Amino acid sequence: MGTGPLPGLLWVLSALVTPGDFLSCKVCTSTSAQLCNASSLVCPEGYVCASSYTLTNTHGAVFDMSCAPKHHCDAPGSMSASNGRIRRSTSCCYTDNCTPPHPIIPDDNFQPNGLSCQTCLSVYSKWCYSKQTIDCTGEEDACLLQTSEYYAPIRRSIAIRGCATKSICSLGTQWIKFGTLKIKFKYSCVFSSTTSLQIGLVAPITVALAVVKYMHAS
Repeated sequence: MGTGPLPGLLWVLSALVTPGDFLSCKVCTSTSAQLCNASSLVCPEGYVCASSYTLTNTHGAVFDMSCAPKHHCDAPGSMSASNGRIRRSTSCCYTDNCTPPHPIIPDDNFQPNGLSCQTCLSVYSKWCYSKQTIDCTGEEDACLLQTSEYYAPIRRSIAIRGCATKSICSLGTQWIKFGTLKIKFKYSCVFSSTTSLQIGLVAPITVALAVVKYMHAS
């Protein structure tokens, strides 16, 4: 990525978002950045306007615009499990109802990094365990347990284990809504250098992408 005045300008603008500021941001979710019909939402204190692009090797892509903490900005990452791989990137802007630049998805990196993690999938539980492992690659230096909790009109929990980058683990709690369907995503990550758990969230994952594809096809 080239250097120039834009990164410096974004840094200056981000410095202007101080505690007590409440931005209004565009909010939408779509399988196409060109067809994301956004509404406007007043964000929590200190949040900024964000665009996120999530790409999987099984169910394609999802684009969303929302409010986000500043530490989510420009922190691309990825996660891998036995059922697929997800790459995600987020870009931000810092004025009311602004449109962030389109996020740039990180390149795949399949170089083994020496870490192996359990990998499993449970479609009816917030927990799964398996003796099967996956070799982590690139910057995916954390083992994760990812849970998805589905609410009205259906209730279901899904658990996935695999590898993830630190940027994915630190995303925080996030809710996604498609019409009447609400989904809560949550990660618990154990890093290779520590035994402590660090709680985070990412969305959408493979199952959410499948839901979006289905709803747009209906």
